[in-house]
Amino acid sequence: MRWFKAIFWAAFFGIVLIFVVQNLEILNQTAQLNLDFYFTTLSFSLKLYLFLILTFLMGVFFGIVYTFKNWFKKRMELREKEKEIKKLKEELKSLRNLPITEEKLKGT
Repeated sequence: MRWFKAIFWAAFFGIVLIFVVQNLEILNQTAQLNLDFYFTTLSFSLKLYLFLILTFLMGVFFGIVYTFKNWFKKRMELREKEKEIKKLKEELKSLRNLPITEEKLKGT
């Protein structure tokens, strides 16, 4: 599995490197970004390669937040289940240690 991961990442970075080298002139252009809000307008210039990197990092960030949300939810469910299992084990242990009385033997 380690070799597969190493080969995958090497191929991924190789493809990214080829993309950058072949499109260096385009990626070095400046992009004008305008954000129009109701009360204000934001406008700024940014190199295209920085724009691509920032959008990629924003996607990674939102992916991590989404994953963490699900992980946290599952972790809380696991804690609840572990508490329930512990409680049921204690109940089972207490029921196993109940003494057998004569009334119970006569009833059977």
